Amino acid sequence: MVVVEEVYLPSVEETYGLYGLAPEGRKLRAFQKEFIDCVNDEGADVIQLVAPTGAGKTLCFEYLLNQKHKVLLLYPTNALIQSQMQRFEDEGFRVANISSKILKRRGRERARELWGLIKRNDIILTNPDIFQAIIGAMYRNFERDLIQAFHQFNYVIYDEFHAYGEFELSGILTQIALFQNMSWCRVILSSATPKPEILGLLNLVRIGKDRRTPIIKNVKAEPGPSEGEKPIRHRTEVEFHQGRILDYTEEIADKLIDVIKDIEMSGPQILLIFDRVKDSNWFYSRLYKEYPDLYGYVEKDNGYDTNQIGDAPDFTKPILISTNKSELGLDYPIKMLFMEDGFSIDSFIQRFGRAARHEPAKCYIYTKKEANPLFTDESVGYLEFLDKIRYITDEYNIQTKKVVRLFTFRQALAIEGYSHQKYREEDLKAFFAVESGYSYKLWLKFFALLKKYDGLDLTNQNLNRLNLLVKDLKDACRSLRGRSLQRPVLYQRGHEIRRTAYDVLSVLNRVPAVVEKTDEGLIIKELTELESDDSGPFIKAITLPYFPAMIDYQKRNEQFRDEVETIAKNALGVFPEKQQDFLLSCIRSLYYSVDPDRVILPEEVILWNDKVVPLLEDAMEFYDD
Repeated sequence: MVVVEEVYLPSVEETYGLYGLAPEGRKLRAFQKEFIDCVNDEGADVIQLVAPTGAGKTLCFEYLLNQKHKVLLLYPTNALIQSQMQRFEDEGFRVANISSKILKRRGRERARELWGLIKRNDIILTNPDIFQAIIGAMYRNFERDLIQAFHQFNYVIYDEFHAYGEFELSGILTQIALFQNMSWCRVILSSATPKPEILGLLNLVRIGKDRRTPIIKNVKAEPGPSEGEKPIRHRTEVEFHQGRILDYTEEIADKLIDVIKDIEMSGPQILLIFDRVKDSNWFYSRLYKEYPDLYGYVEKDNGYDTNQIGDAPDFTKPILISTNKSELGLDYPIKMLFMEDGFSIDSFIQRFGRAARHEPAKCYIYTKKEANPLFTDESVGYLEFLDKIRYITDEYNIQTKKVVRLFTFRQALAIEGYSHQKYREEDLKAFFAVESGYSYKLWLKFFALLKKYDGLDLTNQNLNRLNLLVKDLKDACRSLRGRSLQRPVLYQRGHEIRRTAYDVLSVLNRVPAVVEKTDEGLIIKELTELESDDSGPFIKAITLPYFPAMIDYQKRNEQFRDEVETIAKNALGVFPEKQQDFLLSCIRSLYYSVDPDRVILPEEVILWNDKVVPLLEDAMEFYDD
């Protein structure tokens, strides 16, 4: 066991009350004062706010809300939006939430409803998916005014910015380009685990008439002495185990039984974070079957439970089972944490930050690699602890070339989407700077060539296939996170069968299931009678409309690229030689930049038992969580 010591942040003499914040007598932390000074200086286009979990970043946002400006706060999940809304409302702010579930109207009226909410409210919390859909012309907006949403705000805040990968970042850069060009506003990027590559990527955004790069200022909360202040992280006892939580089920259950006798039913105080939804579901069901007395104290909240039909999770229970869904914004007094080490050091830091926020805690960490030899001392500082952990976790680095290609591709899609409105098309061209190398002009030429030959009624089956593929790529890139085929899923949730909505390929590949056709469409029913060690994967192959052969689903990335290469080479014979080289180069840069899972909506899925599941209904869904 190793003890991770407390973390303090230095304070300054100024108090909250000096800036209209509550409680009035409390001192500002140094980074909060620096943020306020940076805002008032007005010298930065972009402010990167870096602070550990629990440091008080939200108070910085509250300062902006107090200034009577129009503020847009963008969060990666709806669960985080709900959490933050409650806090802002408790502080007396009038806030509005916009999500796909809040918008009730359909068709043309949906765009009018969205525009009305944006115009009427000064403080809006939503996800960036909504604004990417506007850029992608996904709303039926006959008045063509919805793009003016980027003209409305004084401050735009992207919280938990580390949560976005290359695909999403390319869309968010496009959004920032419009926010800062359609009417200059300040952009705040907030995170506990920022990526240095992102600041370099911001140089792709050019603003103003002189097309300059944004002026970026960094505000960072550095740990240090803070006399008389409470720590932002309390003392944490850490115990490492190699393997998964499931490998230690009996041992963990015994620990939980020992502590629940002294715990009140007043909300989560013990948290278990799994890497996989399937494992968290299985652990919960096993507690029901084998530990019924303990089961009554346990609640579960993962991706399945987000959209489930039935009673909402009961967050008065003291033990919470979750997944990476809990990495963002979960703020309970967790004093006992069982966590798998996640998929990267960023994931690890976010999970570890859930505990010891309000009081000392004990943390059991389950790692893929042996961690105990890293720690020879009985106690260690927080930053030193994280440095050592990097040796056993993966480092997730942004692949900037992918972002650049998709950034310019999304720009071209926006320009094409508004091409029927000439003045708007010219505006967008002006807002998106043309740089050397990849630019939106390259992609507009790519679109024009394919469209020209597509309209000549040539009997070239491969060219038809290529155009279908490019259409799917365009559809994926119009939304922030790509395409997802959502279907109803029946699954065992502890003592009962529940229904939820989830990505069909994720479910079919990760759990044994059957697909039933009902009057309301296809329903996936997870099988519960198979042994737990039957871990899959369960999808053997898929069929896509533009590939003549089935795709081996477990090798889909490599085969997808091979098939695209073959089809492209066979399709491009109708083009002059120079155009062939250009088009093939564009196609290659696309399929190396986009993961197939963001694009593919298969016609059929072939399961492990050779059962064929038809999936002919097209779908485009926003990932809310």
